[in-house]
Amino acid sequence: MSNDALPVDGTFNFRDLGGLRAGDRRTRSGALYRADSLAKLGATGQAQLQDLGVTRVIDLRDDRERATNPDALPAGVELIAHPIFPSASAHIDRNITIFSLTELIYREHAAALAAGITLLADGTPTVFHCTAGKDRTGAIAALTLLALGVDRDDVLDNYAASELNLRGQWMTDQLSWLQRRGVTLTPEVSDLVGASPAAALDRALTQVVEAQGGVHDYLRAHGVTDATLTTLEQRLTQ
Repeated sequence: MSNDALPVDGTFNFRDLGGLRAGDRRTRSGALYRADSLAKLGATGQAQLQDLGVTRVIDLRDDRERATNPDALPAGVELIAHPIFPSASAHIDRNITIFSLTELIYREHAAALAAGITLLADGTPTVFHCTAGKDRTGAIAALTLLALGVDRDDVLDNYAASELNLRGQWMTDQLSWLQRRGVTLTPEVSDLVGASPAAALDRALTQVVEAQGGVHDYLRAHGVTDATLTTLEQRLTQ
């Protein structure tokens, strides 16, 4: 199932986006993966990535994040840096909530999201990821799945699954890192770091994407061509 994390060593939120119903078709397994950071893959994780047939990684993190924790990829895997915006942790000082952050992503970073989705039309077995694999990665995943015709409820479920995958060690490590840097750990901070409520995505889609005519009109308005949308369907569904 697309909502279950694959046991790729060194990751917590690595998922195959295949197997979801998209109209009378299904999303293709082994074509597109979403993930959290790939900085701690190690030899085992790298071998698993190769076993999955992955030949390309799209890193959605900003320059600072990539420099601090670069992806540890096996030889032969192409790396594309495509920053969307700084991580959720960078927004903590703005007193922003997970709901307003999610809406901000779709409203203020639409062109970067659209360009990222255009990269996926290449058809090469690809992993796209950020740090947690929930906000930037979640936005690319949600828009791609909706564009392919996946039911909205299934897209919301896929988005919400990140929170479950990140509970435990990943969340503990991230909060400890923030605390060492003097951040006061409030419920709002914890949500920014590890929450992915379906209601936040649902509201963002309604307030931003649907307000622009729906996912296809939203993507077209920000640079995705009809030819790209057709290619995405051909290469990512079966």
